[in-house]
Amino acid sequence: MKTHDLAKALAQLSKLLRNLPNQDIDNLGSLLPKSNSSPSVDVGISLSALASLSKFGKSDWENIAREFELPVDLRPRDAARDVMGKILTYLAENDAERERVAMKSRAASDEPSELSNALRFLLTNG
Repeated sequence: MKTHDLAKALAQLSKLLRNLPNQDIDNLGSLLPKSNSSPSVDVGISLSALASLSKFGKSDWENIAREFELPVDLRPRDAARDVMGKILTYLAENDAERERVAMKSRAASDEPSELSNALRFLLTNG
C-alpha cells in the first residue's frame, strides 16, 4: 500500500467517524454498521490494491507460487498478469487455501518479500 492509498482510506474513515455520534471509542464497535453500506469504497480500495500488485514481475509471482506451494499451472509463455491472475483466482476460489497462505506467511521466519507482505495484508484484512 502506498501513502496516497492510506491517505484515501483514512479520509474515508474520518468521514465515517464524523457521521457517527460523538461517543467514547470503547462504544465504537456497536455504532458501526454490520454490513457494508458503500460497496464503491471497497471497490476503490480493491482496485488500488490490484493496481499495486500489478507492478510486480513474473518472477515475483512465480516465487510466491513456489513459496506457498500453490498448485497453479504456470507456463513459460505466461505473462506476469497471467501468473498473477492464476494465483489470485485460485485463492479467490479456495477459502481454505487463503487461510493456509495467510497462516504460512505470518509464520515465515526469513525476510518476506514485498509481494509476500502485500499478499498477507490482503488475505488477513480483505
